[in-house]
Amino acid sequence: MVGCTAGADRPAAESTGSAEGEYWPTDAWRTADAEDHGFDAAELAEVEDLLHRSYAGVRSLLIVRDGLLVYERYGNGADASDGHDVHSVTKSVVSALVGIALADGSIEDVDQTVGELLADHLPPDADPRTAGITVRDLLTMTAGLPDDNDSPGLVERLDASPDHVRAILQLPLSAEPGSTWAYSNVSSDLLAAIVADATGLSVLDFARERLFGPLGIETDGAYEPVILGPPTPEQLERYDASRVAWPKDAQGYHWGSGTLRLPARDLAKFGLLYLEGGRWDGEQIVPAEYVSDSTTSAAMPSGPGFDYAWQWWITEPSDHGAFSARGYGGQVIEVVPGLDLVAVVTTDPEVPGGDGHDLVNNVIVPAAED
Repeated sequence: MVGCTAGADRPAAESTGSAEGEYWPTDAWRTADAEDHGFDAAELAEVEDLLHRSYAGVRSLLIVRDGLLVYERYGNGADASDGHDVHSVTKSVVSALVGIALADGSIEDVDQTVGELLADHLPPDADPRTAGITVRDLLTMTAGLPDDNDSPGLVERLDASPDHVRAILQLPLSAEPGSTWAYSNVSSDLLAAIVADATGLSVLDFARERLFGPLGIETDGAYEPVILGPPTPEQLERYDASRVAWPKDAQGYHWGSGTLRLPARDLAKFGLLYLEGGRWDGEQIVPAEYVSDSTTSAAMPSGPGFDYAWQWWITEPSDHGAFSARGYGGQVIEVVPGLDLVAVVTTDPEVPGGDGHDLVNNVIVPAAED
């Protein structure tokens, strides 16, 4: 792990927090000593030790408190300039774009249906219930689409389709829409297609204009390959070397279920946006009510200790109102409003010891509570 950059290349903060009237990290993060923001030096030393012993797969660990970057570590050859494959954290970003599209009227409301929004893609012989799937159903993963865990090879087969969206809509439903929770990557892919069709922009272009741009997330030169089935070695090599990337399917839709690649500091900006209720430097980027709905349990149990909202996970017990964006291999953006805390962990899934959610909730949050 490399050392913390606090104080090394940023001016000292004159105020804490990111409330209106104070600094916002649009252009650059201000850093501060973690000990000055509620962290005990001895506990931070323990974190350092754990990163080497128990969490060796971590590529980045960032802690934002009071709106300031108070802790930053990198490992496995990564540094602050590198992008990270965040896997299913992508879903939470797409959810934010849905909220923005709702705010500007591109999508009417969360009860608008697939039959209305993706009419051009709906096969005439689709399951008759498919047209009635709502945006809300897709957000909450209650669309009735097959559970990934019960359908080996399904996602890979769909990913290789020359018409990915149509292939998803061709699937027979396994449950009545709105009735049952089932983890479904393709639900998020449909959300991305809905955003693109509703706004008339690619998902990345819409994000540039309405989300990434206002937050100061630089995406010029992003790698956007069309991937049909398994990526080629050349595509993988270029993707791994990219600071920002978001691959597309054969018809030009960015994947909503995963593949977004961003630097850790930009992931922290996204977490801070949600900590602040969707507001950024005086502008409401994502509607406050949508942020609240997105991070409040939708009453669909997803497993022991967890609830799911609108493409966000609710951390239980949520004494501090915690919620998180999570991805395969331990990628996590954890937002803890009760502690004014955002933590970002990215990992190398091929290296053991990369459970970012465990690291945040069993190490970082307890250290912040003292």
